[in-house]
Amino acid sequence: MAVTTAGPSVATDAAAPEPRPRSSSWVFQVTALSLVLGGFLGLALQAQRSIREANLPGNRYATLVPYYQALKDSNQNLQQEIKELRQKTSSYEARMAAHSDMATTLQKHLQDLQILAGLTPVHGPGLVITLRDTPHHIPTGDDPQSGLIHDQDLAAILNELKADGAEAIAISGADRSSPQRVIVNSAARCAGASILVNGALLSGPFTIWAIGSPPNLQSALQMPGGLVEKLMLEPLGMITIERRSDIKIPAYSGSIKYDFAKPLGASKPMDPQ
Repeated sequence: MAVTTAGPSVATDAAAPEPRPRSSSWVFQVTALSLVLGGFLGLALQAQRSIREANLPGNRYATLVPYYQALKDSNQNLQQEIKELRQKTSSYEARMAAHSDMATTLQKHLQDLQILAGLTPVHGPGLVITLRDTPHHIPTGDDPQSGLIHDQDLAAILNELKADGAEAIAISGADRSSPQRVIVNSAARCAGASILVNGALLSGPFTIWAIGSPPNLQSALQMPGGLVEKLMLEPLGMITIERRSDIKIPAYSGSIKYDFAKPLGASKPMDPQ
């Protein structure tokens, strides 16, 4: 007879675990991140559109490029202006130098003409010549006038000094405080006991100032057979000649007026007839 043993049954294999439900949280995270990124992208696109509509550059480099180009063009323009200004300055300096040289030349020419005409006071080396009546006794039978200084004696001395290179001459009488400048139309003329020069009456002794080379002027006057020897001035003690390192001669104090002589002009032919 079969015996049946009642009791709980023991399973031979372990029971399998129940499957865990899958989590869906990552789906929400990815979705949320996508939404945020989409929002940022939309904002960026909107900002780009606003920038374009406002005609503004969209990034830093685009902003700097036009400013850089403008500065570059401005710098080139300024360099060109500087170059042109330097060229103008050089041209002006050359013109000023030319005008300065011309003005200096004209000024020197004017000064020379003023000296030649006796219109300006001058100074320089030269001779001081004193002429007086002889202090010696004139022998009986000789011309007593030979011991006196005459106008022709003064005229001869003045002409000799001019011919020997004197650049300025003045003459005075006993009063040496008012010498008369000798100019082209000055002349020594007898006026009784006095001598007339430039309208001024001069009485002896007479003093002549002559600016020029002292040795040349003196040698020309005292050369053998020269003027001083012909006039017999030294034997009679009627002349003394001194060299001076600096002589002052005043300007001509009279008026210069030409009633008949007029400038011919460079364009007119020279025809004395």
